[in-house]
Amino acid sequence: MAADYDAPQTRRGSLANGILSWALLVFLFLVPIPLGSNRPPFWGLNAMLIGLVAAVYFVTLLLRGASLRITPRQLGPAPLIFAALCLFLLLQLTPFGAAGPISAAPGATLLMLLRQLSFGLLFFLVLQAASNGGRAETMLLGMLAIAVLHALGALLMLRSGDTTLGFAKWAYLGSATGAFVNRNSFATFMAFGLVLAGALLLDALYKTQRHDPEAPPAGGWGRVAILATAFCAIVAALVASQSRMGVLAAGLGLLTVLLCGLFARRQINRSILLGVAGALLVAMLIALLNSGGLVERLLFSEESWAIRSALYRQVLGLIAQRPWTGFGGGSFEVIFPSVHQLPVAIDRVWDKAHNTYLTLWVELGLLAGTAMLVLLGLLGWRLLRALRRTPARWLPLSTALGALMVAASHSLVDFSLEIQAVAFWFMALLAIGLAQAVDKSQEPLPFSAQRQMNGDGS
Repeated sequence: MAADYDAPQTRRGSLANGILSWALLVFLFLVPIPLGSNRPPFWGLNAMLIGLVAAVYFVTLLLRGASLRITPRQLGPAPLIFAALCLFLLLQLTPFGAAGPISAAPGATLLMLLRQLSFGLLFFLVLQAASNGGRAETMLLGMLAIAVLHALGALLMLRSGDTTLGFAKWAYLGSATGAFVNRNSFATFMAFGLVLAGALLLDALYKTQRHDPEAPPAGGWGRVAILATAFCAIVAALVASQSRMGVLAAGLGLLTVLLCGLFARRQINRSILLGVAGALLVAMLIALLNSGGLVERLLFSEESWAIRSALYRQVLGLIAQRPWTGFGGGSFEVIFPSVHQLPVAIDRVWDKAHNTYLTLWVELGLLAGTAMLVLLGLLGWRLLRALRRTPARWLPLSTALGALMVAASHSLVDFSLEIQAVAFWFMALLAIGLAQAVDKSQEPLPFSAQRQMNGDGS
């Protein structure tokens, strides 16, 4: 019965998914611009925009009699874990008699729930748009173009007065931050871009040396040169951010992509080696020209790491106070002053734990906080399994795994994933990879077909 509907369903849904993919790319271009969307008004605005896009998309599918390309059931336990986390945030907001709610900052917890729902909805929309392999690659190319534009904009702002969107910077003078406030958040954003550029460049080298018939019309060495240029532009912006861990996380992400590519293709020749070596050599030269501040921070980092260690010890004390319930999503800024003391500087506000893992355990407790990590681990495992099962789809799969490596490593010492624009980009890259990891052998029926099978549409 499903086979009777596959062809028309694909035609009916392809236009909607094509438009959806471009709408999502526009959103991903805009979302980093207002200070990385790291303010409550932007959280509300982004939730409204994603909700509007989702409403138009779902209504369009209904009117056209098309179905979702990927359903929650095809994602295994991941949707259930995500739903449980959202319910736990609601539980933290629920008053319990005279004791009141679990959350020490109910308003912040409600905003965290809003952000999580926004991430989940964007993730689900990207899954639909990227279910087609060609469209998935187009989205990756579009995201790379966006990352390059942001990299060039950041370099321009740094060289022309060291500003943020034309306004005088109030922090991180001398470092490239682009539209972000924090250089480390910008560095994570650029690291995602570098993973994208590396994966697409390696893919172009493979196709060029094999004269792959699937290569696009603008393929060949011209495509390689364009992608290599994009790679170098992002390297320049990343190094200019002077983020130590940002550079290291980007390197780990690139290494992940390279290993995935070698595993999937199981072949490498002189042209690929020369291409990779050439791109890395130029990138290293660019890095050297922009690395003065980064080298200085690497050489004189002992004191900052000592303070960071003291901060982590104080955060661990917070976790021990409420190991199971946590203090409430988004409550770190409110609750940390209760344990804040020297040698952690008292002349500044510590509104982040500078370690996303610790933040999760403070706010959600050990069980719920770890559940979020388990959720991402399950998605990563599924990507790895798909890479072994369908190596031909290595490009989106390895890009997602590289982004996962960037996020996992940088979160050890910073809070980049707590910045909404960075989190949206991470969700998008993960969803593009997962869309190609899902088994599509059993396509869902369109809504009209489901009604007929249920006896409602006869």
